[in-house]
Amino acid sequence: MLQEFDCIVVGAGPSGLAAAIFLRVDGWSTLILEKGDVGGQAGMAYIVSNYLGFPPGPSDILVDNMFKQLTKPPPEGLGAQLKTETVTKLDVDNKIVYTDKDSYKAKAILLATGSNMQKLNVPGEEKFLGKGVTYNAKKDLEHFTNKKVVVIGGGNSAIDAAVLAKTKTNDVKLVHRREILRANFLPRKRLERANIEVLYNKDVVEIRGDEKVHSIVLRDVKTKEESVLPVDWVVIAIGTVPNIELAKQAGLELSNGYVKINENFMTSKEGIFACGEIAGSDQHILTAAAHGALAGMAISRYLALEKLKRGENLPGAVAGKYPEEYMEMLKKS
Repeated sequence: MLQEFDCIVVGAGPSGLAAAIFLRVDGWSTLILEKGDVGGQAGMAYIVSNYLGFPPGPSDILVDNMFKQLTKPPPEGLGAQLKTETVTKLDVDNKIVYTDKDSYKAKAILLATGSNMQKLNVPGEEKFLGKGVTYNAKKDLEHFTNKKVVVIGGGNSAIDAAVLAKTKTNDVKLVHRREILRANFLPRKRLERANIEVLYNKDVVEIRGDEKVHSIVLRDVKTKEESVLPVDWVVIAIGTVPNIELAKQAGLELSNGYVKINENFMTSKEGIFACGEIAGSDQHILTAAAHGALAGMAISRYLALEKLKRGENLPGAVAGKYPEEYMEMLKKS
């Protein structure tokens, strides 16, 4: 018999975790499934400097606090279950989630699958992945010791990666295809303090190597002249793309590359919800968490209404909060 939960959250980034927090606060049984590291893209960041109530500091601390708040048993935490499993299939009609280890049933499913790192799509990128090419500077940091490291990108993540790499080697360069960096004020200040050289108006057109990377080919955006830059490691940090593969596989309606949701965060399938980057939220940790919090509250209302329709009692936390509101919802349904 399948283990059943009120809600299953797929993805443990800030958006999914925030939704789970609000679901648990209202007393709903909640399972979070995450195939990788807790925190998602937030966990890949070096320094977080724009999260309310969190002074600029390592992202590991913020993510660890989120994890403890959600999973520690009450009263220290909210007692949600979090399992490291890869979701392989969704049965949206019967609300069953299949993973590489088990399968689970739910009354509601929330997709918070976040984003994947955007690829350069140049020769050598796939071939040398893990052999001098990475999308995660924090994960491969120890390999950078006394090596030549080039970070590609001009946003906050790229600068964070470059500054982090500088803690292991003095030979770090940032390559950006425009004349101006896209990063915010504080990351740019950290870049200046780290004394990292920036190569502006340069496109990377090829990554070369034998067994491992030994150089990259740069093309000047204005003159179109090409040059070869010796390098041991290439960190690609040019942005992200929504991870909508699971939603597409499940047949959910999409709009402009995102999962289409209504004002209650529900997708085109009854009882299937989405939030975060796959539903159009931006990449900031704070706004992703806010998106998830709103989704969690919307799902709580949905679960409460469905219980009332079945003539079942609401969890104490919900029944005590909005008894009149839910009775009105039931009358209108």
